[in-house]
Amino acid sequence: MFDQEKYLNTPSLNRNDVNKFGWKVGDILHAGSSVRANGYNYCGYEEMDIPFGTRVRLIGIKQTDLNARWNNGNGDVYIDFQCVDLKNPDGTPVTCGNRHAWSLLEANPDHMVAPDGSGELGMVRNEVWYSYAKKPGIETDYTQPWTEQRARSIELAEVA
Repeated sequence: MFDQEKYLNTPSLNRNDVNKFGWKVGDILHAGSSVRANGYNYCGYEEMDIPFGTRVRLIGIKQTDLNARWNNGNGDVYIDFQCVDLKNPDGTPVTCGNRHAWSLLEANPDHMVAPDGSGELGMVRNEVWYSYAKKPGIETDYTQPWTEQRARSIELAEVA
């Protein structure tokens, strides 16, 4: 039996702290890797891994002073979010509470949407945008440069 009321009442629900990322409740961002929802079958919902790049809507933001001494007085940010396109079996949006902001791609200052307008997600290294997607048909090879295994790259100087 699902407990929707408890499930949807996340720790920072509707909290909208001013935060070091400039995010606001309602913003739609993207899940990074290794984000797990419904741990230990929370409230009766089956545990699942949220796919990389899944669109999520912020429903709570808590700016803390935890680790602030290491980051110019800006502490860690914790967020609550709901997946835009993922639902539990009863139709309830997959919801995650009290997650570190680094569970989202946008927390990484190197994260960038493709500069060609395609909307593809990626990151910038040395003035070159690289797709997060790997080249089709190849396995990750940790002996080779990461940049050579990306599906696409765009030199930023070419689109400026």
